[in-house]
Amino acid sequence: MGKLIYSMITSLDGYVSDGDGNFGWGVVGPASVGGGHRFFSPDVRVDLELLDERRFGNGVVYLRYGVTDSASEV
Repeated sequence: MGKLIYSMITSLDGYVSDGDGNFGWGVVGPASVGGGHRFFSPDVRVDLELLDERRFGNGVVYLRYGVTDSASEV
């Protein structure tokens, strides 16, 4: 069976776009949006394991996680 890889830029607080649907905040480095469209639905819980981390001089951090457990709904 193949592997599905899902990648997306998110804010520090887990949003992919702000309340107006914009994601221009992604070009100014680490940002906290405070509301909008979440990366995950609020009822989804996922156990993640940090697999890779890279820090850049401009403050950007690349983090790659893997799922340790399957997603569950609460």
